[in-house]
Amino acid sequence: GKAAKEFRTSSQYFLPTVNDAQLEAIDRRVMMLTRIPISHAEYIQVLRYDHMEHYSAHHDYFDPAAYASNPEMLASVEHGAKNRLATVFFYLNNVSSGGQTNFPRAQTAEFPHGGPQPRDYFDCSKGLSVYPQEGKVIIFYSMLPNGEMDDFSLHGGCDVLDPQATKWSANFWLWNKPYH
Repeated sequence: GKAAKEFRTSSQYFLPTVNDAQLEAIDRRVMMLTRIPISHAEYIQVLRYDHMEHYSAHHDYFDPAAYASNPEMLASVEHGAKNRLATVFFYLNNVSSGGQTNFPRAQTAEFPHGGPQPRDYFDCSKGLSVYPQEGKVIIFYSMLPNGEMDDFSLHGGCDVLDPQATKWSANFWLWNKPYH
C-alpha cells in the first residue's frame, strides 16, 4: 500500500488531443470559455483518486526559485517569464464523501484577505472546498495580472473517504505564452 502522508497518491495520465474529435471539442470549449488560445495549453491530464488517495496542497505554477539548480527547467519557464496562468479543472463523476478540491488560503469570512500559509498541507478543513459533482468545472488562476505568481492559488485534492468510490477528474493547464 501507499504511505498515508505521501505528497501525491493519485494516478494520472496525459491525453494527447491530436486527431481525437472529442478531445479537440474540449479544447475548443476551454478556449471559448477562457479566451486563451489552445496553443497555450498542455494536454489534458486525467486524474484518478481511489479510497484515501489525495494530492497535498500545492501550486500549479513552477517557481523559478525552486528550480535554481535545474537549468533545463529554468529555460523552459524562461526564468519565470513563462508559466502556468490558469487551471481549468473538470469533475468527471460524483463522490459521496470526500474528494473535494481544497483552497486553504482562499478568502473567507474569517480571512477576508486570504488565509495564512497552512501548517499542514494535508488539512482540508481550512479555506474553501469544492466538492466533486459530475460536470462541474472550476477555473482558478496561478498568475496575477502583473505576471507574479499567486500564492493564494494553493490547492489540494482531499482524501476520497467513501471506500467504494473512485474520483475521476481532469486538469487543463493554460500558460501565459504558447506551450506547444
